[in-house]
Amino acid sequence: MANRLPALLVLFLLAFSSLTHAVTQEQKMLEESDDIYASSGTGTSTDVPSWRIGDKWTYETRFDVAQLLAQANVSASLNTLTGDTVYEIEDIFFITLDGVQTLAYKMKLEGEFSSGNSGATLEGVSGRLTIDYSGEDIVRVRDLAVINSEFELDVDFAPFNLGFLSQKLATISFDTYYEPPKEKYDFPMRTGDQWYMPFMSGTSVSGTSDYFDPTEFDSNGAENTSWQVTKDGIPTEDGLNIKYEGCDDSYKVNEWNATGVSAGFNWYCPAVRFNSWIRITNAAGFTIDWLLKDYEPVDSFGVDKRKNPGARNVEIEVDTQFIATLPDTMSKIYATYSVAPNGVPEVNKNLQLRYEMTGTLLNPTTNSSGQIEESINVSNVTDDTIASDDYSSNGVIVWDPVQEIIGVTTLVIDLSVVGIDLVAQEESIIVTRTRDGEVATLSKSIGYNALPGDQLSFSLPAQNRGVFTSPSTEMEVVVPGGEAIRQAVPSIEAYSEQRILVDWIVPEGATIGNQTLTFTVDPDELIAGDANRSNNQATVDVFIGRPPNASVTIDTGNYTFENVFIDARASFDPDSGDVECRFEIESRPGLIDVITTPDCVMNWNWSDDGDWELRTIVTDDELDSTVLINNITILNRAPYVNLSHPLEVPVGSEITIDASDSGDIDTISPSGQQVRISWPDLNCKEGLTQPTCTFTPGEEGTIPIRAIATDDDDEETEVISSIQVLNVAPTIGEVEVWIAGVNTPFDANGTWVLQEDQTVILRAQGDDTLNDRDGLIIDWNLSDVLENFTVSTDGSASDVATSWPTSGEHIISVRAVDDDGETSGVSLAKVTIENVAPTITAEDNLLKAILDDDPKLVEEDETVVFDVTVSDTASDLDSLEVCWDIDGTRDADLDGTLNNDCDISGTHFEYTWEKSVPEYHTITAWVKDDDGAMASLSTVVQIRNVFPVAKISYLNGSLDNLVEGDTLNLTSDGTTDSDSDKINLLYRWKFEWRGEQDLGEIGPAVSITDIPSGTWTINLTVTDDDLITDTKSITISVAEKPPEGFLEEFSESLGISPVMSIVIMCLVGLVIVLASFLLITRRPEPDSFETPTSKAWDTTPLPSYSPSEMPAYEQPMVQSEPQQPAIEPVVQQPVVANQGPPLPATGLPAGWTMEQWAYYGEQYLAANQPPAAPSQPTPSMTPSPADNTNLSSLLDDLDL
Repeated sequence: MANRLPALLVLFLLAFSSLTHAVTQEQKMLEESDDIYASSGTGTSTDVPSWRIGDKWTYETRFDVAQLLAQANVSASLNTLTGDTVYEIEDIFFITLDGVQTLAYKMKLEGEFSSGNSGATLEGVSGRLTIDYSGEDIVRVRDLAVINSEFELDVDFAPFNLGFLSQKLATISFDTYYEPPKEKYDFPMRTGDQWYMPFMSGTSVSGTSDYFDPTEFDSNGAENTSWQVTKDGIPTEDGLNIKYEGCDDSYKVNEWNATGVSAGFNWYCPAVRFNSWIRITNAAGFTIDWLLKDYEPVDSFGVDKRKNPGARNVEIEVDTQFIATLPDTMSKIYATYSVAPNGVPEVNKNLQLRYEMTGTLLNPTTNSSGQIEESINVSNVTDDTIASDDYSSNGVIVWDPVQEIIGVTTLVIDLSVVGIDLVAQEESIIVTRTRDGEVATLSKSIGYNALPGDQLSFSLPAQNRGVFTSPSTEMEVVVPGGEAIRQAVPSIEAYSEQRILVDWIVPEGATIGNQTLTFTVDPDELIAGDANRSNNQATVDVFIGRPPNASVTIDTGNYTFENVFIDARASFDPDSGDVECRFEIESRPGLIDVITTPDCVMNWNWSDDGDWELRTIVTDDELDSTVLINNITILNRAPYVNLSHPLEVPVGSEITIDASDSGDIDTISPSGQQVRISWPDLNCKEGLTQPTCTFTPGEEGTIPIRAIATDDDDEETEVISSIQVLNVAPTIGEVEVWIAGVNTPFDANGTWVLQEDQTVILRAQGDDTLNDRDGLIIDWNLSDVLENFTVSTDGSASDVATSWPTSGEHIISVRAVDDDGETSGVSLAKVTIENVAPTITAEDNLLKAILDDDPKLVEEDETVVFDVTVSDTASDLDSLEVCWDIDGTRDADLDGTLNNDCDISGTHFEYTWEKSVPEYHTITAWVKDDDGAMASLSTVVQIRNVFPVAKISYLNGSLDNLVEGDTLNLTSDGTTDSDSDKINLLYRWKFEWRGEQDLGEIGPAVSITDIPSGTWTINLTVTDDDLITDTKSITISVAEKPPEGFLEEFSESLGISPVMSIVIMCLVGLVIVLASFLLITRRPEPDSFETPTSKAWDTTPLPSYSPSEMPAYEQPMVQSEPQQPAIEPVVQQPVVANQGPPLPATGLPAGWTMEQWAYYGEQYLAANQPPAAPSQPTPSMTPSPADNTNLSSLLDDLDL
């Protein structure tokens, strides 16, 4: 349809452009009409009307385009567009024309033409065609001349009458000027008046269309149009009447262009102050009619919009002093401003009188009668129309600028103003011709012409160009051939006329040439008052000719689209003059192309074969014509077909052979049906009679292609081609992941999330041509981060069961390989493997400890055995790390976590604690996989101290019969404690005879030589590393030894030899001398004292404690039955290991280890501090002052 719509649009636009031009671009026979008014009668006249803002006329509009479409070679079906058009006065304003301020009307036009539903068919599609029309005319007030006309067309087509499918075919705007303004009326008008007007006109076209450039319709040039009032009475044309009933006294104004071609007519109706019928015709083949149906004047009463205009409520009536006046004379202008219905005057109203022809402006004021009277110089200016009845006719306006109420009349200027002047007015003759039953109105602009046998009807006017009424008289008419007839002429009013109708039939044998008709008004000169008898007679020349002789020769044996030479140059006009030819060519059934050419020769070709009618119309200068009808036979052409396809195609790939580039250039079939394509050797997906053939070659090699095109005349054309079928690479589908038998989609991130060692099924479907499909190999690379993690399967469908041993992201790729080594593209998938944390399970020995409410209680050196079982995915089992953290208070690996040290590796835990301090130990078993994921179990072990039990053994064999001076060898053999504690037990021996201040002797065995006589108690106190003590006492009886002299006695008392006694005495004496010397020379501080030894710790002050602050090992203890203190298990916060007391300021005593300090530091500090008075006797490691003298011996026994 798209290729036809532009042509249709162009025709519409040509038609509507005539609304502004009202002229045509080619010649046509004179307009046909029905009956011509053929009776004599009194000629009346009508003057220029006045309009008001809001006046409205509604016209029934008919747009007949049947002939237009038939001649346009457009595949469309449309007869008449109908609708309503509304004309309305929108404004009264001033416009400057040639430097003169001019009063004008702005007339708005709105209308719509529609074919109605299914009233139009374009390219086989039925629907609704709509043309929206809106415009604006600028009309001069004084004579209704058109100054400018602009309008816009919106053309839409709704296929199938569906508005939502409506297509905007065009939106076009026209803007037309007329210079000078186009005077379609020459007021005052009367029947027979004829006027001419040359003017310039130009149209500017803009808008949008998908089918053409609107500016192609721009035009500009000179025009020369003629008009004549050919009839008055009831508007009737083609047997039709208007719907408005109040226009029985209308004037028909015919219009011709410069070549004498009719452009239509207007029936002007004075009652409605405008046209009652407007017709525009065009030789292109269209007719537009506007038939008045409603008139709605504003500010009026008694109005019936269908038949009665009523009367204005307020009106200004304007009159001239004379019916006609001479040039350059003064003339009075009268105006009455009154209110209907009783004519109440409008008093003291300021009005404006405008005689725009001379630029005269007056500003009168109405008197008490509502009247004004002004005199103006009519001047000698002429209007732009050449008229048959006056020298010039100029409008005079009187209006109220405030109320915008207008009164207007026409001032007639004539070169001779007399009382009576009877005129045989040749310029106002109306001639109609009847030929073969067809009636046409002839125009003087191209002459009156006739052929033998024609009937001519002459409407002959007798005019009175005087200012008085003429008496009745006669008219004598002498027709060609000399026959004279007379007819009475009634009296004629001033500047009026009477008409006589005379019919004359041209004789068959009439000679070629001009024949003259003469008519004379008052042939007997009976009216004495006739001021000018020279114009009483007039003649009319009628050219009697012959129709042209038509002759045409036509080529034969031509094919479609082959030019046929048509030659009518042998045609001629027997009555001399030139001829032109119009060829009406049947180009398609029902479609006529019209070609007009002055040289009568042309070439034409047909798009379809068959017999076609050619009408050759030969027309001479008198517009007489002769028609010849011929049939032209056109031969059919075979269809054409061109195949489009690739030269090579992969095997198994669908291929389409396209024969769309085919057709039958001489077809008459609808689009897409011009030819039938068949594919004899192929199995086409579309069937075997379509313009394309789609199939899939299954084998490699060369495939022959054959196509046959058949047109609508059963003519065939065959074409042959071939295609090379090539091997193709296989394809591979998307990777699918099946979990537990379910095809699982990937997540929002385009990945599958799985666990370590989780087994899934990977599926991919390869594809290839049928003969290669079964031999496909599907290659999988299951991970881009694991080496050699690949697998291959045979066949097009591939299922692979797999799992991934390492966590993280793995890219899977799969491809297909055919037996030619061609590979498919790679299909990718992504899996994210989540680590599975290991698990740890307590065996019964650990589980019992965990489940027990109390910590597991064990003694020092008792072996603790725990076992765990660990598990993980199979790929992680071998790499699991299993460890035991035996001290939850110590971060051995310095990683910031206390309970993840690897003190013991393995699932079996076996450990012995040598010390009970700290008392509680948190044991954590943990397992960690290669991703750092861990699991753990914890329990608390409480270490109970094994109390020492002291026992004294003696090497003497018996303690009986001891004598003073004997040596007593005692050991701690038999003392019991844990093996670990026995190594560090502190053995302290105290001897009663040495007093309370004696620190005793340290060591597991002693040899005593200073036993005095008497009964004495010897105590062995053992202290373990937990400061738990046990004391064993024995009692001995020692007999006195008889003395042997002072030296011996002294030696015996000291337990040394006499020699040593002498040495000691000497030393004591020396000490006393030195002491005396020091006492004399150096007095000590009152509070100072010296320790008996020079050991470092002897200079360290001893701490002083209050009873509540007394160190734990100095607290009172029950010695009789050592009892293990009640222990509250602390699982989550075990006791911190004993690290001993803070070191003194001087640091660790020389020769000590930290382990010794941890166990004996408290004793060291206590020994070097002033003793605190105990509240009760306690087993304490703190020596009494009396024992300080033996401190060095104590330390020596510790091997320090």
